[in-house]
Amino acid sequence: MPSSYAQGADDETGQLLEVIEVQKRRLDEQERQQQQLRRQVEALQRQPPTSPSAHPLELTSAEETELKVLLDREAQEAALNWPGSFDVFGTKTRLKISGFVELDVTHDNHAIASPTAFVTSAIATRDGIPIEGSDGITHFSVQTSRLVVETRTPVGKHQLTTYISMDYFGQFFSANPDPRMRQAYGEVSDILFGGDLLLGQDWSTFTYLPSFPNTLDFEGPPSGVATRRAMLRWTKELRRCLSLKLALEDPVGRAFTNAPILDLVDIFAELDSVPEWPDAVAALAWETDDARIEGALITRDLRFSANDEGTISETAWGANFSGRLNMPWSNRQDFLTFGYALGEGIGGLLNDSPPGAVYDFDTNTLDTITSRGGWLGFQHWWNPDFYSVVTHGQLKVDNYEFQRPEAYRRAKYSSANLVWTPFPKWLFGFEALYGSRVDRDDRRGSVTRFQFTSRLTF
Repeated sequence: MPSSYAQGADDETGQLLEVIEVQKRRLDEQERQQQQLRRQVEALQRQPPTSPSAHPLELTSAEETELKVLLDREAQEAALNWPGSFDVFGTKTRLKISGFVELDVTHDNHAIASPTAFVTSAIATRDGIPIEGSDGITHFSVQTSRLVVETRTPVGKHQLTTYISMDYFGQFFSANPDPRMRQAYGEVSDILFGGDLLLGQDWSTFTYLPSFPNTLDFEGPPSGVATRRAMLRWTKELRRCLSLKLALEDPVGRAFTNAPILDLVDIFAELDSVPEWPDAVAALAWETDDARIEGALITRDLRFSANDEGTISETAWGANFSGRLNMPWSNRQDFLTFGYALGEGIGGLLNDSPPGAVYDFDTNTLDTITSRGGWLGFQHWWNPDFYSVVTHGQLKVDNYEFQRPEAYRRAKYSSANLVWTPFPKWLFGFEALYGSRVDRDDRRGSVTRFQFTSRLTF
């Protein structure tokens, strides 16, 4: 290479380095000024308002303007780092549309009333019928397909978030798609005592999503708490990795049943849920890179009217402890999920939705039913494109002797799958499931299901 060319290249390199150094000094100076403004604001916030020297550090109008610009810029930069989002013209709002299209093909060897979600409480324990699969049945379904619309809008130090999600699981006991609203909420960050405020429909605060195993089956273990409800929820980070959630939630998910008056005569009452108070939920979550664990408590007002003849009430309660633990030997890829739920009158919040209370004609009382159960799941990556999930879960309820013979008593759920992701947005999977249900009179039924899934994400 000619020496003159090398010399020219050296000169250009030197000039470029000088420009970079000048830009670096400018950025350092801007950062120093921004830090000084932050310190001034923090000092003002710490100063007691009643102090004789209150607010000794007053910002000039120019500094206030600069601080406002700084906060807006930081919020906008955070929004720009939101992958897949775009500006809404003429506003500070960014919009993101996402979701997936999923095809599920299932084959059952026995009768189950939920053709596309493996609900163990729907397994036939008496005489199943062909339409439920008593002789074996195959279903094709796109019910799991989902559409999500999100927005984020910076307002000073706050962020306004909206989230709407829909799928086609409006009917669990049919394979036909039926649009259903999953979530619809708005959330404002750092708005009340340093916490975030959510209003709308979202996953119950009693639910902890990171603990759920990645089954291809839509339902999951019978003791899983996977319910979405309208609510008002406040969330605050108490310290690093530790957060508190407090919520008042829509009092739905109350499943009542009634007892026969005589051993040989079954009389059904029309039981109408008429709760006076919302459900109150408190949850404490500890989340690190290697572990995510949450404990939650709920209290409920079980109140109903039998045949429009006044109301009867009972207090219910429940606890849910669940989480996800990364496996240290697998470079943080494999993980274990677990959960355990226990309570009286919480059956309607669980995946299998057994009755939470029974009405006793003899005593004219509402007796809560105790439910308990848990699950374990393990996910292992065979290589960057293949993984498997193995899951087992159980649920048991304490029946009363006066309950009907076909009353739900216990259920078991097991699954194992192999999933292939040939591309980041495309998933193929095959899963084998086995479930069983036992009634109060020990009548039982079981089903083996095979499921194929293809999911395209956008």
